[in-house]
Amino acid sequence: MAEAAKLGSAATENMPSPVSAAGQPAWFVLIEAIERLSAAQTFEQIQEIVRLGARAVSGADGVTFVLRDGDRCHYVEENAIGPLWRGQKFPMTSCISGWAMLNKRTAVVPDIYVDPRIPHDAYRPTFVKSLMMAPVRVEDPVAAIGAYWAREYEPSPNEIALLESLARATSIAIANVTLQNSLRDAAETAQGQAEEIRRSYDELRQETEKRQQTEAQLRQAQKMEAIGQLTGGMAHDFNNLLTVIIGSLDLLVAGPADGPQVKSLAGSALEAAVRGADLIRRLLAFARRQPLEPQRVDINELVRKMSTLLERTLGQHIKIMLDLSPEVWPVIVDPAQLETSLANLATNARDAMPNGGSLRFATSNRHLDEDYASSHRDVTVGDYAMIEVNDSGTGIPGALLSRIFEPFFTTKDPGKGTGLGLSMVFGFMKQSGGHINLYSEEGIGTTFRLYLPRSRDEAASAAPRPVETAEPGHGETILLVEDDLAIRRLAVHQLITLNYRVVEAVDVETALMALEQTRVDLLLTDLIMPGGRGGYDLVLEARQRWPELKVILTSGLPDVRLRDDPAIAKLPLLTKPYRKLDLARALHKALSA
Repeated sequence: MAEAAKLGSAATENMPSPVSAAGQPAWFVLIEAIERLSAAQTFEQIQEIVRLGARAVSGADGVTFVLRDGDRCHYVEENAIGPLWRGQKFPMTSCISGWAMLNKRTAVVPDIYVDPRIPHDAYRPTFVKSLMMAPVRVEDPVAAIGAYWAREYEPSPNEIALLESLARATSIAIANVTLQNSLRDAAETAQGQAEEIRRSYDELRQETEKRQQTEAQLRQAQKMEAIGQLTGGMAHDFNNLLTVIIGSLDLLVAGPADGPQVKSLAGSALEAAVRGADLIRRLLAFARRQPLEPQRVDINELVRKMSTLLERTLGQHIKIMLDLSPEVWPVIVDPAQLETSLANLATNARDAMPNGGSLRFATSNRHLDEDYASSHRDVTVGDYAMIEVNDSGTGIPGALLSRIFEPFFTTKDPGKGTGLGLSMVFGFMKQSGGHINLYSEEGIGTTFRLYLPRSRDEAASAAPRPVETAEPGHGETILLVEDDLAIRRLAVHQLITLNYRVVEAVDVETALMALEQTRVDLLLTDLIMPGGRGGYDLVLEARQRWPELKVILTSGLPDVRLRDDPAIAKLPLLTKPYRKLDLARALHKALSA
């Protein structure tokens, strides 16, 4: 109420307040109208509140609510004792409401017929003799509220202030409804966009799932193809080997055969079996599961020794050249497997140069940085010693480069190779923590680069391995623990022919009983046995009771983890299949320690 009073001029503050037609003070009606306007949700509600509230506040005989519509005034609502101009539109410059909006101030007209701003002809059909018109939103009017009297009348300053207050409240209400409509429209737009995004996401998710399923099916198909190729290659090679072994032994069993024939047949069977063991070794190398004996190696020294050997085996038509860096870093690697890898690469190079050519071995130090590692899968950033093997052969067709390390894949004629040489090199490099790279160009040659991690160990390089002899035993007692009857029989025969006494056991329990009843010089035990307890359990329990007992472990599995338990970390492992010479050397070394 205090705020409404301030709207009147100071000269009229003591004048009596206007009273509405209902007998209520005008300011009370204004406050009620303002409260209703603040809660309005639509423009229609605003128009209705103004239609009723303006007449009550002003005490006039009629009121209109006019909206600005471009350059025209639209009389949208009225509340009067007689009809006015509801629904009609007039030019802004031809009506008093337009004048109030254009001039941004209230127009007060005590006598319409003497005021030049009034289009007299438009008012003659009406009851109007005087009026006032207040713009809505003075700074940029969008509407106007008009009050009309049927007599010549000049409203008081309080009455003018009351109508202007209602106009200001109407301006705020219009702004609120406009904002609410904008927010509602924005929310509906956002909801529509959210639904569209959700639909797009669902479609994308479904598409991604379909693609993942397709990729998984493709990977499975490729996997099955690779397994089929691997199985086919293994079956082919092993069937050939088994044909020789079975055929030779079949003739020996059928007999009779003289001495030389027996020796020849047995030799053929033995040769085929050795080739089978080598085939298994190559497969394990590709699968990175072969047992390794890493040690510090000077690769320059190893390459020099290999080149001397290769000069004799490759033939005079292949010229071997060395380009060895004197500062090349040492590496930790299994030297025997590295020699085999280089021999495989050299053999492939020879086959690619049927008319002769050059084979170059080079060594150098390389640092593989993050840029290189990001473009080469499974490469770790760091220092590497590199061995480069380059030939001047026919090169490899580009279409075959992606398959060159696949097992049993070969471009050679049948019987000229197993297709396991390069896959063995690849597996060995990965198992050693290294990396192999290939570059080839048809008609120019092929280059393989072998990267081996630099060794920071300052210890001296491993001394050359002494030539071990198959010295027989001296009647020592060997406890043989093997659950496979055929292998146990063979091992017993080998041990007896090597001049050892043999005590047999088939499991952990019988082995412990034998140790209690017999003085044993060495325990030769298989690691994997049925029944839940195997060689690990036997060794641990036997060492607790007989700490000085010597032990050799045997296994047909390539990935046994001897170093997982420190109690057996340094025990020797004899990998199956082993020959009599391998067994003799292992026994002699263990018993002499």
